[in-house]
Amino acid sequence: MVIYGVKRFLNSNYGKSITILTSGSIIAQIITIIIYPILTRIFSTEELGIYALVLTAESLFGGIICGRYEVAIVSEPKDNDIFPIIKLSVIICFFFSLVASSVYGYMYLISDNSHHTYSYVIIFLFFFLLINGFLRILEAYNNRRREYTIMSSVYILRTSVQNFGAVVLGVLNFSVFGLLISHTFGMIVGLNRQAKTLKSNLVKIKNVSTEDLFKTLKKHYKQPIYSVPAVFANRFSYASINLFLESLFGISVLGLYYLSYKALGLPISVMSNNIAKIFYKDSAIEYQNKGNYKRSFRKTSIFLSIVSIPMFLIMYFLIPPLFEIVFGSGWGAAGTYVKILAPMFVCKFIVNSIAIGLQVSKKQHLELLLQILFIISSIMSFLLTKYYNLTVEEYLQIISITFSFIYIIYFFVVMIYANKVSHKV
Repeated sequence: MVIYGVKRFLNSNYGKSITILTSGSIIAQIITIIIYPILTRIFSTEELGIYALVLTAESLFGGIICGRYEVAIVSEPKDNDIFPIIKLSVIICFFFSLVASSVYGYMYLISDNSHHTYSYVIIFLFFFLLINGFLRILEAYNNRRREYTIMSSVYILRTSVQNFGAVVLGVLNFSVFGLLISHTFGMIVGLNRQAKTLKSNLVKIKNVSTEDLFKTLKKHYKQPIYSVPAVFANRFSYASINLFLESLFGISVLGLYYLSYKALGLPISVMSNNIAKIFYKDSAIEYQNKGNYKRSFRKTSIFLSIVSIPMFLIMYFLIPPLFEIVFGSGWGAAGTYVKILAPMFVCKFIVNSIAIGLQVSKKQHLELLLQILFIISSIMSFLLTKYYNLTVEEYLQIISITFSFIYIIYFFVVMIYANKVSHKV
């Protein structure tokens, strides 16, 4: 009966969409796992730590770089109404990329004497954020048109370019500069393919009037007011772990932690993000038609539960002992970090996939409140570690326990609103 149910799910349009996107993520991360043992033998923990510090900024600001207006591209009922959204998203993306890269670069690179030799990465950071914004707009458009095969294949291509490029430039002794160059080219490849169906509408986007831009700004005002702070809070709660680790234990420990996140935390995030895109599309349609999205929530939750159990077992028991063997001498500590954070990674995988349901329910303010809990937890963990002079393992244990608890609360809040019928229908 269970096997039949799984086959039925996988043969449905919803199941096929998830399969396409997740399979692309899995292939891309297999490439990363194969290449990273080479990178850890080419680059030092300090070099990877600096790289992680730059990518932390991309992670921190990437989700809000377009003011979250790009999210409305998926759910907007009328096709012609998405063009003002796209143009507005591009404008916001450019200015916010400039401001964010300048502020972050000054705080963590220029003003920090131990990092000032890497101040040139601010230029890369600006382009990282700008391209990130374009990618989000294109992904939202691809999602609207259910172009999941394109999204999946492009992600594999980008990951391949970033990883193999880093190896080649690392062998040529390009150091951190090589990591940044390969990351930049990896982001650029595939842009043209993703924009293929959008190109025919470029004139319509260009001709969007200022009046229509202001109408769009007003119509989707909840995005910058509620969703932006909520997403930033979510990103900061995780980005702050990187920043606090560097502050408490140094750039080399950050490099070790980044390896554990890159090997497992990042693949999980990518998978959950892909599932979230499909869940958002289906739940938004269900909500418009029925006033709730309990069916979408139920089938997604079942799928996530089935996947998460073996995921946790592998992360907790199988992966950690292999780190020293696979990644080389001195990298075993990263495996310990994975084991400690395994519960949090799994909870994040489940909840991040369905968290966007609060936007479907127009409850962005609840999303913000829940995300603030993560920030409070992160700051308190930092203060406790600093005051009691705790080890890095003890710091990560506090993070894992508190974050997992908040994720459980988050899940039940989304479940309540998924089953609640809107009075507007």
